Amino acid sequence: MAEKYKEDELQIREAKREDMTAVAEMIQELADFENMSEGPKMSVTDLEHDGFERQPPAFRCKIAEVMRPGAEAVVGYALYFPTYSTWEGRSMMLEDLYVRSSQRRLGVGKRLFEAVAKEASSTGCSRLDFHVLEWNPARSFYEHKGAVNLTNTEQWCYYRLAGEALKKFS
Repeated sequence: MAEKYKEDELQIREAKREDMTAVAEMIQELADFENMSEGPKMSVTDLEHDGFERQPPAFRCKIAEVMRPGAEAVVGYALYFPTYSTWEGRSMMLEDLYVRSSQRRLGVGKRLFEAVAKEASSTGCSRLDFHVLEWNPARSFYEHKGAVNLTNTEQWCYYRLAGEALKKFS
């Protein structure tokens, strides 16, 4: 197994417009990992528009970039956005956290997650929400960090109204 990155070998930074090509590639890699290869409908242009042309931006994104000579440059991302809880106020939703398969277990995901959690806390958010597929081994990582599975503890069910159902209802 490869050695974890030293502090100066891995930079977590705000995404730039030019990172969206790598982010789009990793969104597809994540969809493939989740056995949902046909899921992503967003193009690089959509990501650039929604993240860098809209005011306010539809999302924020952090990038994990390896600074070692000869290593891949962008190796992970975390895409998130502000939300609001009528019970607790400002919140943050972590939509995706992904690390390229060759870079897993090297501390990249931990650093990305910590960066988003730190931003949520420092901007006055009361919580950081996210969802994880039941079979995903990353669940144990999140639970080890103190995350609570609301399906088990509070019986919340996560619903979605999309596509034709959304159009029909509206």
